[in-house]
Order: sequence, then C-alpha cells, then structure tokens
Amino acid sequence: MNGVDLKGRVSLPAAFRQTIEIRCGSGKVASGLEKTLRMTRHPTLPCIEVSDGLQIAETEEQMTAHAARMSEQTGELMGDILDRLEAEAFPLMKDVNFDAAGRMILPERLRTKASITGDAFFVGRGRRFRIWSPDILRATPGGESEEVIEEMEELLAKRKERG
Repeated sequence: MNGVDLKGRVSLPAAFRQTIEIRCGSGKVASGLEKTLRMTRHPTLPCIEVSDGLQIAETEEQMTAHAARMSEQTGELMGDILDRLEAEAFPLMKDVNFDAAGRMILPERLRTKASITGDAFFVGRGRRFRIWSPDILRATPGGESEEVIEEMEELLAKRKERG
C-alpha cells in the first residue's frame, strides 16, 4: 500500500523492485529496459495490470510468433496482424519507468479508469502485478482473494494508526 500524490507519483514497493531486478537481470531484457513497466487497464477488472521488462519481452515474442503463423495461414501482412493483436492485448498501454528508489508516475488515464486517487494497493500475481484503489477492490466481487483483501485492510489500519 502506497500513497499516490496529486500528480500520480507513487513508489513501487521494495519487494516488487527486488523481484523485477531478479527477473530482468536474466539477460533476456534489452539494456536500458530493466526499469520499464508496461501498464494497461485489466481486461475485465477495474484495476491496472502491470508487466515488467521480462514479461514484456516474452509477450512480444509470443505475439510475433502468433502473428507469423496467422500471416502464413491467411496471407495478411504480419505487421497488420501484430498491430491488431497488440491493440487487443494492451488497451491504454503505457510504458512507465521507475527510478532507483522505485518512484514512478501512474498515467492519468489509467488512474482514472481504475479510480486510483489517494492510495494504491499493489498485488503480486506471478509474472504480473495489479494496482488497485482500495475502495474499488472492496466493491469488486472476485477481484482478489479474501486473504489479499484482509492484508489490504490491515495495511490501511496500520497507516491510519500512524496518522
């Protein structure tokens, strides 16, 4: 749980930064993209879904291979197929960089779509993670598990105690 200021600045949690550094240090991520995150609106939930550099590279490889297969089958230009696949897979896609301290800016349009204002709750999902507004997560049946919601409530209560 981290606060978001009026300009959309927020800090990526330290544990997430460490995981990203490990994943992106594999040599598969192009130099300079280790601190790049791809953010998009989740396709069915009112939250932001985020991929790190390794996930971006893997997804792009898979899409390129799929577009090549479709191009061979249909005769359509591979670039046209790839453009369509990317538009479907990454609506409102924004690439965001974070600094050494994990500071980054959540794009305004994505923040608005996810109703993220004062607080952002980060939820690890394996290869990706999600960023939620606590109020929206509470109001979204099936958005996350009960354990995740309990953890969010505990973090909010601790924050309230600290003032």
